[in-house]
Amino acid sequence: MHFSMAGVDANPISLILWGIFVGYVFTSVGAAGGILAGVGHMSIFGLKKANMVKPMNQILTLVSPIVGTPLYLREKRIVVPTAVALGLGGIVGAIIGSTLSSSLLKEMKTFQPFFGIVTLGISIRIAYECTAKFINGQKEVKTANNNFAAKVKELKAAGKMNEIKEIGVKFSKVGIQNTFTFAGQEFKYNAIIVFITGLVVAILSASLGVGGGFLLVPFMTSVMGFPMYIVAGTSVLSILVSSSTSILNYISMGSQIDVTFLAFELVGVAIGTVVAARVSKYINARYMKMFLALVLFYIGLKYVLLLVGVNI
Repeated sequence: MHFSMAGVDANPISLILWGIFVGYVFTSVGAAGGILAGVGHMSIFGLKKANMVKPMNQILTLVSPIVGTPLYLREKRIVVPTAVALGLGGIVGAIIGSTLSSSLLKEMKTFQPFFGIVTLGISIRIAYECTAKFINGQKEVKTANNNFAAKVKELKAAGKMNEIKEIGVKFSKVGIQNTFTFAGQEFKYNAIIVFITGLVVAILSASLGVGGGFLLVPFMTSVMGFPMYIVAGTSVLSILVSSSTSILNYISMGSQIDVTFLAFELVGVAIGTVVAARVSKYINARYMKMFLALVLFYIGLKYVLLLVGVNI
């Protein structure tokens, strides 16, 4: 099938299958969805316009935030003031990043090596998260996760799952310095640091055309010490804001999007998201991350070597 806007021929079934893979990995690991989408657009399906690839990548990463945000809000598993601070920084950063990238990285020969360098960094970070040193350093986060899981188990046994929001996020102080509890454990953070982080992450992610979860998730777990039960929801809400801003800014600057091409991929992403939600709990997350780290390392190296004219 020929896609005139994208300027390529592609099998719709291949687009759906790739979308399933992207959706599955993004949902089960919580990162790298935009990177994999970009690889598909550039290396598998052969899109030639960098400024078309970037917003199309980000549109694919919006499926999970759109589906997941209402659920997380209902269960009080989003630290809303944190998401707002990240989102406000993300709006500014997304405009800066997409504007700079649209002019400075508009050619594939300059965009792909930059994409590769960041992808290499992400692969190293994911590989580090698989090490015993990192896992042992997450004891406090693990405690909070276990506390929540235990309380959920109690509610389920008592047939009171509708009360899950009662153990969710509850703020006692909101402002520059914030304090809240989750599953009976107290957390504190500075909103200015969160805003600056959202700004920096959005600049980088918008310039690449990705969501930014690969940076937001480790920031909230490793730096802020938040448990994953609230990190996922908080991250997707802020990504929804920053990525939407970036997409709209790319379009306003003249970037084109092949809607038909994208529609097939979105069907696949939706399927992959549902499949991951059902089966990822049966697959060892550490092995999944190790596999993803290897794949991303190869991808990153492939694009970086283009700088010296080497194709692997």
